[in-house]
Amino acid sequence: MEKKYKKILEKALPLYKKGRVGDVEHIKWLSRIITKYIDKSEIDYDILIPVILLHDVGYSKISRKSNCFDLDIRRLHSEEGAKIAEKILKELNYSEDKINEIKKLILKHDNWAFGDNFANEPVLKIFTNFDFMWSASKKGFGIVRKFMKMDPEEFYEDIIKSQKENEKEGRKWFNKEIENFYKQLMRERKKEFSI
Repeated sequence: MEKKYKKILEKALPLYKKGRVGDVEHIKWLSRIITKYIDKSEIDYDILIPVILLHDVGYSKISRKSNCFDLDIRRLHSEEGAKIAEKILKELNYSEDKINEIKKLILKHDNWAFGDNFANEPVLKIFTNFDFMWSASKKGFGIVRKFMKMDPEEFYEDIIKSQKENEKEGRKWFNKEIENFYKQLMRERKKEFSI
């Protein structure tokens, strides 16, 4: 990870530690995985990486007892996250144009829950592919499954159902390589839990 992104992460990590259980692991996984599948020539990393690193910092302002799947909580954490992102990025001398774009994307990053398919937002299209896949990753599967209070088979089926809903609502994979990575993760969880 480039130094400028490490500085963002350093400022964000203490906030994630105050937020939801598993958010530190979530952010580290996303920042490590996305750059393996998305080349700088495909998207502006100075927008994508800060969105990844800061998208859920708003949970630091919300009670851990809150249901993060509640639509009002989704909206609130996005609003709080955009404010925090602006503060952090200003401290790091990001340009005003980039700060405004990052804030806009953080405000919208969970709008898939409100039916947005991000067809005209390539950064969010990429981001939501991987944010969704976190649930299928080894650590993410355990963390999100426990939060959802589901056994492994039930949660596995829930992920499949959610992906079918994504497709139905027009949220497609950014490219075939990302889709194949998702399928690989699901095969790994199926094998791990003998589903």
